Amino acid sequence: MSGLKSAWELSLEKSDKLVPELKGKKKLNERQKKEINEIRKEYKAKIADKDVMVQDRLNKLSERTSPEEMETVAEELLRQFADEKKALEEEMESKLEAVRQPSA
Repeated sequence: MSGLKSAWELSLEKSDKLVPELKGKKKLNERQKKEINEIRKEYKAKIADKDVMVQDRLNKLSERTSPEEMETVAEELLRQFADEKKALEEEMESKLEAVRQPSA
């Protein structure tokens, strides 16, 4: 009977086959969790700040832009915001990955 495996053991083996890259990952320690949380808060605030600035500029657009140009200028502002947001998200992910990596 020693050859029989429990459902739990079979499930573990199956999960290792399905997602092998998770097998070598270590759990995060409290310091890492705290640091990740702080990084996420920082970048969430940066993105929110950029969003508020863009919304303000969009609201004031009619004061400084002719009606014919408003749509084009608004699209450009939104495109710039999307680019900046993507860059900030990539920067955040890079920092998060650095925290997740074990110190060697």
